[in-house]
Amino acid sequence: MSPAAEPLLSLAVTVTSERRVESVLRNIVQGLASQPGVALTRIWLLPSADLGGSGQEPPRSPEQTEYLRLVASAGTPVNSPGEDWSFLQGHFSRLPLNVGKVGQVAVNRNPILIKDLLSQNDRILRPEWAKREGIRSFAGHPLCFRDDLLGVVGLFSRKPLTEQEFTWLGLFANQAAVAIANARAFEEVERLRCQLERENNYLQEQIAERKRAEVALRQAQADLTHANRVSSMGELTASLAHEVSQPIAAAITDANTCLRCLSRSRPDLEEARAAASRIVQDGRRASEIVNRVRLLFQKGTLQRELVDLNETIREMMLLLHSQTTQFTVLVRTELVADLPQVMGDRVHLQQVLMNLMMNSIDAMKDVDGTRELTIQSQRIENGQVLISVSDTGVGLPPQQADQIFNPFFTTKPHGTGMGLRISRSIVESHGGRLWAIDNPPRGARFCFTLPTKAEAHDSVVLGDRTGAADGSRSD
Repeated sequence: MSPAAEPLLSLAVTVTSERRVESVLRNIVQGLASQPGVALTRIWLLPSADLGGSGQEPPRSPEQTEYLRLVASAGTPVNSPGEDWSFLQGHFSRLPLNVGKVGQVAVNRNPILIKDLLSQNDRILRPEWAKREGIRSFAGHPLCFRDDLLGVVGLFSRKPLTEQEFTWLGLFANQAAVAIANARAFEEVERLRCQLERENNYLQEQIAERKRAEVALRQAQADLTHANRVSSMGELTASLAHEVSQPIAAAITDANTCLRCLSRSRPDLEEARAAASRIVQDGRRASEIVNRVRLLFQKGTLQRELVDLNETIREMMLLLHSQTTQFTVLVRTELVADLPQVMGDRVHLQQVLMNLMMNSIDAMKDVDGTRELTIQSQRIENGQVLISVSDTGVGLPPQQADQIFNPFFTTKPHGTGMGLRISRSIVESHGGRLWAIDNPPRGARFCFTLPTKAEAHDSVVLGDRTGAADGSRSD
């Protein structure tokens, strides 16, 4: 994980635990302003997303909504004595849309990074202030929740911001928007609770109506508790934790193998060297995952190359050898020799196979009798290839088989409900399809199709993929 990501991850956990919008906004700007080199951090919100919103505001005219209002600010002046950078009034307290950097971020909903403000005086309204305070860079990110724009977060830095820092700030901005929306929901529920209490005190004789209102309130609180539990994971932490954990586990396994080889009376240097090489590969794969996992949640194109799925299957079998040995799982393959290559992202396709194979192993851990994992590849009609992963485990959950790909659905005691939904998103982004069926007499079979390189060449542009969740036997 990048050093710049660690404090942002900690800050994301802090803001998502808050239940008041004012506290969330204050923690965001103060937390960002405390990062090395950051001079000033500010948040502007649209009037409809402002503090104290109850969801019952009167309709606004276009003139009333075409601006952003400064709601949080934090920073430390160095050469501007007497200035209070937490002050929310003044020249920049109300910004028209599409005016200046912040207004452009709001209108276009695209982040902006200016690495050198001093050389671009036309991009800043107060160049003398930037020069006096040594401001070098500006980063602005839209705060969006469920396709709705809440506002903009802007950061002024005294040191040049790198592309990686800009990327992590964007991921944090996504989590910050979730935290703001979640806190507004908590405040709305609290408002409703207080209103209900007043009505109950006044309408004590209307017992039946009071009971119905209490039931509705308890249900609203239960739904909100679930929503908070889901949103607290966040796009940033959930994605990285799920995707990076697998190569890290592989690196630990290879490290243990290396240590065993070196601790023998006659060290096996060749095998130790091979294990060390695999550790390097696992580290590189983890780095690739961090850089590419964001593609699952935005518009864009994958890093495509020709991929030999048979070779990828063999790589995953080697990687999971210790798992299959530990749980006495017999692995059998039926791979077509002349399987066409597919055009796709190698790392993401590895993640799909890894997830499906690990799910099958998990499903057979506590099963008596034969534990058999079968992986097949074949060419099918319409210029596609079919990959299937079958097991003799517990099978699909009864009466819930149609829900296993739903977001956050899981039957595992410690599952997060991420893997299957992520896998389906990856396969669909490659122009394929992923589904599950029973595997008589026992177990389940997961299948996915992918177009060959000739078919994939005609459709390489991705759509908007914001869903990243899982089904029952994942993670």
